[in-house]
Amino acid sequence: MKNSRQQSCFRVKSHPARHERAFSLYEALVALTVVSTVTTVAVPSFQQLIFGQRMSGAINTLVTALHLARSEAIKRGERAALCPSTDGHACRHSDAYGAAWEEGYLLYIDRNGNHEFDADDMPVRMFDPTAGLFIHSSTHRDHVTYQPNGMATGTNVTFTFCDKRGRGAPRAVIVSNSGRPRTSAQDASGGTISCPTAS
Repeated sequence: MKNSRQQSCFRVKSHPARHERAFSLYEALVALTVVSTVTTVAVPSFQQLIFGQRMSGAINTLVTALHLARSEAIKRGERAALCPSTDGHACRHSDAYGAAWEEGYLLYIDRNGNHEFDADDMPVRMFDPTAGLFIHSSTHRDHVTYQPNGMATGTNVTFTFCDKRGRGAPRAVIVSNSGRPRTSAQDASGGTISCPTAS
């Protein structure tokens, strides 16, 4: 009797055998098709979102720079100028599409009025380059200068913003003689924005 009790204590309860279920080839192909379809739709949408954020950020930075230049001219009672610059020590000049601003631009007080940053002038702020975009001003407009009264000198100037890979619609920032910038999906004449091509 005692032995039978001891034996019962050591009995191991049996469990039904577990059956591992693997994916069939058909199910694996269906899963791959679904993943491929989702990726095909999601990746371009994500890239478009990133492009839109980059474009908006670049436009906002330039508009901020223009407002700051106007404010500095009024506050100091001197000419304030923006020009494209890669190093904060010299202004870049126009090419076939106008002046290129995507590699950075400089705000300075143009005390001698020669539209160049030189020893007589005072730097105010250097703006960083913008990756992935072309940012060009109108042909022969390689600077924007504000007078102490807040007015911009010269004719209207248009800045075009284009993606270097051709994704998304280009945008423009148009500065009137009053010095106030506005954004647009068209150029100053209401036409299509012309973009340079990547080299």
